[in-house]
Amino acid sequence: MRQVVMSVLLGTGLAVLGQGQTSPHAIAQSQDVPQYRISFERKEPVAGIDAPPAFKLPFECTTDGTAFITMMPVGGVTQPPLYAPPPLLLVSISLSGQAHTFPIDQPTERLYNTREIDHYASDSAVVFLVEAASENKPIKRTYTKSDGTSGEYSYNSAERHMFLFFFDRDGKHKSTSELDIGFRALHIGVFPSGTLLAFGYDPKNHSTRLAMVKEDGTLLRSLQIGKGDAPESMFGTENASGKGPAGYIEPAEFVPIGHSITLVQNKSAFPLLEVSEGGAIRALHPQLPKGVTLNSVIVSDHNLFGQVTGGEQDSIYEIDPQSGAVTRRFELEDGEIPASIACIHDGKFLSFDHGEGKLVPLVGTAELSRSTAFAPR
Repeated sequence: MRQVVMSVLLGTGLAVLGQGQTSPHAIAQSQDVPQYRISFERKEPVAGIDAPPAFKLPFECTTDGTAFITMMPVGGVTQPPLYAPPPLLLVSISLSGQAHTFPIDQPTERLYNTREIDHYASDSAVVFLVEAASENKPIKRTYTKSDGTSGEYSYNSAERHMFLFFFDRDGKHKSTSELDIGFRALHIGVFPSGTLLAFGYDPKNHSTRLAMVKEDGTLLRSLQIGKGDAPESMFGTENASGKGPAGYIEPAEFVPIGHSITLVQNKSAFPLLEVSEGGAIRALHPQLPKGVTLNSVIVSDHNLFGQVTGGEQDSIYEIDPQSGAVTRRFELEDGEIPASIACIHDGKFLSFDHGEGKLVPLVGTAELSRSTAFAPR
């Protein structure tokens, strides 16, 4: 079977996987974890959507099963000194195949040089965290070309600010708010009530910051992360392998789980931080075996699923959201691992693949293969 780069796992077998299995807590005590193998087939391309050469990973999803894919079109500015890719385009695809786009150049406010920092999709709205200038102050700058001659380009010198763009689920822009919370936001989320959650760092000392935010972009209240539950500085000194440049920003993402938002600190030893609408923070430590790292959490309407690396091969673990115990392990047929799984809805895994310039779903089923001894670290 060919190597799948971006695949859809619509695992209808999940609806019956729980039948006859022991409870999550019994599995955690016995360390006997059922292992499943998923095989899949390609389906018809999504109508009306052309797939670009690249996507931004991971894919995302809302609890109603709508997938959100950030497309990276070709083009942009390719000549020095201003190498710049074209704007990213967020596309949603419902379970029925209906698609909507969310262009961040749609807002009518006079903003210039808009750049997306993050976005978050809920069951009722989509919010973008962007950086932009509220005026255009072009100045000329010179640079030296590769042949030694001088060139000139125009640069907007106006001060840049952070803004929130609010869209409805049909891709229509509803409102814009300037973000003013006293720290540099990197990630944004929105609760069902409309209150937002922002995660980022203090520009003075790079310490991590987490806060509840009003819809008008002002600070509602700061939240205190438990000691040792997040890095003291958002700027790491080396990568996960112990090598690499200093100054990179620690990877993280917001994932909706029920009515809460969970902060996932990817590829790190820090716990998952579940934040309730009331601002309470609960730390969850997944009981992963030694050498296994959680890459991302997959949105699901049932339990908690994580895509991990390490061990024998990349896998998908089902994790008890209360104890952190691993209850089931999933592997793809012939070791084929998808680059990103958007979500698990109604017992189905969802993601996408390229296919002749189209987005192509693949449908997979999971079958019990064996039970394996499992030793959490």
